[in-house]
Amino acid sequence: MVKRIFLRQVLEEIKKTDAKGNALPFDIEFRTYNRNNGMGGVLKKYERVKLLIPKKLKGKPFIDAQHFYRPVRVRKNPNHFENRTRNIELTGGQINKINILFITKFNNLEVIY
Repeated sequence: MVKRIFLRQVLEEIKKTDAKGNALPFDIEFRTYNRNNGMGGVLKKYERVKLLIPKKLKGKPFIDAQHFYRPVRVRKNPNHFENRTRNIELTGGQINKINILFITKFNNLEVIY
């Protein structure tokens, strides 16, 4: 019998952190897709990846004289909820964006919707 897990449970599992606030590693398998040309379907498997959690600044950021006149970089809001995407950090430190609707397996459990 094939063991299964719902997508909602997968999203809850990848958000879990340890006592220090670091994301817990997991294994994931998903398909790729390119919306621009309608092509894709490559099956990718990653082991021991983590959900990328944005780091929050504690206290005021330090600005010295050299960086005072440097323009502030404005980041675009990724709208992960609307776009159904998540950023994951691979074991080599690379960052990859995945679409949650294309996840096929999570920790060797088949994902159902």
